[in-house]
Amino acid sequence: MIKLIILLFSFAVYAQSPDQPVKESSTDLRNQLDMFQIDDVKSGKTFILFRTNQLEHYLRLKNDKDETLRKVDTKDAKKLDTEFASRFLKAQYEIPSEKGDCKVMLRLIMKGEEQDICEKDEKKTREVAPFVDELSKRF
Repeated sequence: MIKLIILLFSFAVYAQSPDQPVKESSTDLRNQLDMFQIDDVKSGKTFILFRTNQLEHYLRLKNDKDETLRKVDTKDAKKLDTEFASRFLKAQYEIPSEKGDCKVMLRLIMKGEEQDICEKDEKKTREVAPFVDELSKRF
């Protein structure tokens, strides 16, 4: 009987302990499957490189009316992701933006970060446009 009382008392103390595990957020960006996205505002095209739960990589092209998928092997997907990240970071941090009004030409999205490239930002456009052309040739 005494053992039962001690057991119940220790359970009650443990249940009120502040060191209980806290439920984790499921909105962690590391769980995000889209590796990058490029919205070509002028043409209405969207390029997305994404990974499935089975670790397969696909390149998706969305137009206003249709959508096309191309399977990409892991090595090629890593190369595309690395090249995009390099261009994204260079355009964001190394190339200054032109002052004034911004008419968005390209929208770049990488792991939750978004960057708009304006028509007047010629240096940024020259940095990113060859990559967009390379993606277009795949379709």
